[in-house]
Amino acid sequence: MLAEELKNRSDLLVDIENLHVYFRVSHEVGAVGAHSERFVKAVNGVNAQVKRGEIFSLVGESGSGKTTLGRTVVGLVKPTSGRVLLDGKQVDLFSRRSLKELWRSTQMIFQDPYSTFNPLTSVFDSLVIPIRNFRLSNSSTETRKRIEKVLDQVGLNYADLEGKFPNQLSGGQRQRLAIARALIVEPEVIIADEPVSMLDVSLRAGILDLLKSLNRESGVTVIFITHDLAVAEHISERIAVMYKGKIVELAPSSELIKSPIHPYTELLVQSVPRVKGDQSWSENQDAPIRQVDRMFGGCEFYPKCPIGQDGCIPKSPELEEVTKGHFVACFVRRANRQ
Repeated sequence: MLAEELKNRSDLLVDIENLHVYFRVSHEVGAVGAHSERFVKAVNGVNAQVKRGEIFSLVGESGSGKTTLGRTVVGLVKPTSGRVLLDGKQVDLFSRRSLKELWRSTQMIFQDPYSTFNPLTSVFDSLVIPIRNFRLSNSSTETRKRIEKVLDQVGLNYADLEGKFPNQLSGGQRQRLAIARALIVEPEVIIADEPVSMLDVSLRAGILDLLKSLNRESGVTVIFITHDLAVAEHISERIAVMYKGKIVELAPSSELIKSPIHPYTELLVQSVPRVKGDQSWSENQDAPIRQVDRMFGGCEFYPKCPIGQDGCIPKSPELEEVTKGHFVACFVRRANRQ
């Protein structure tokens, strides 16, 4: 988590406290009637704070829990325990009224621009629906002006889209439309879940620059979810690296890329392909595979960690600050810096 001084400042917008999200994957009844349940710990004790007006990236491999964390912040997934505070107020994710207020303040942009929209709903109606749901307009003229304004913000033209349906748009246009739909309710926070991963490479830079521009001009806070460290470095001010439901390192973007501390972050940085120069990955950096007990309660990365030691086995390390603004969850690296 961030230092205590941030939690006392007015620029703290999203505060995630000890959040757990578990999904039950099996339920068995034994011969003597004993019940046995297995859970996937998608988010397992996450603490994180997002400042007002920043772009904050969640990075990790598939299955690390970053998307589940983002969906929980926006209220699409209910937490098993822990809480989410928005602007200092706890969000009741089990109350319909609280959820409606939350969805006015937070919006989500999904990964797939092709399944984001109802193919039977026109582009115009896709933007009208949230306006009506939140009663943001008193007349059709006001509605049209709001739609024209938000389309212009994302680089689309109202006249070009009038009467069209989502299937008549390109992937890049659909993703811009998805951003417009999120913006039209004027949220405080946008969660962007892999918004460029399904787009052509030639279109990705435009969407990333659009998000940066919207953040700069309107002040909207962006939680950007990606598996690509290079993209995260380009767009965000701070990066949180997730592994098996936990944040293992959090730091300013440039510092995390140049001076990673956690061995998992190091492996991610070393595996990023380079256009020029020698690749930093070598066969000597292949991670080991250690066998652990099914009920293993130590560091989640220990089975694959190149520097794992016996001290990593009894319990999982907490995220702690090692230098100002740089947090890491690793017993070995913290011990080496003391």
